[in-house]
Amino acid sequence: MGSDWLPFGILRRPHGGKGEILLHPYNGAAGRSEDSGLLPRVRVAGAGKVRELLVAASRPVPGGYLVRFEGIADRASVAALVGQEVHLPRRCLAPLGAAEFYVEDLAGCEVFHPDGRRLGRVGGTFWNGAQDIMAVVAEDGSERLLPVVAEYVLRFDGERRLLVVEPHD
Repeated sequence: MGSDWLPFGILRRPHGGKGEILLHPYNGAAGRSEDSGLLPRVRVAGAGKVRELLVAASRPVPGGYLVRFEGIADRASVAALVGQEVHLPRRCLAPLGAAEFYVEDLAGCEVFHPDGRRLGRVGGTFWNGAQDIMAVVAEDGSERLLPVVAEYVLRFDGERRLLVVEPHD
């Protein structure tokens, strides 16, 4: 599989004057009453660098978490983190179901049509505001964008690094 660290969400805005910041998760499921908070160590990526930070405190709120990092104790310091991406260790996330996968793991997979024709390789993914999109690069260098939704992604085999998709040509 891909990296040991997976993108979790984006740091949005400072909250109050004591160094808290809103972390908006990509999956939109955080902030429910059963959420217990974040792990003690996360990676924060942005401004051309990646660094590990210790989470001093976190609490679920509607739309995400309010997070405070060790060593960052004021609004001005935490404001420098706005727009940066937070990554969590893969090993600490809940196990995936049989038909589930992390979008991060699609990059580099061979892509096939249901009839067995090779369509290309996943060159990368991005979020378009409504869903994840994968860029499938054919041997001739052409690129096809496909949504990462059940209607298009019929099968994912992480061990063999392949996808079967219905491109709806």
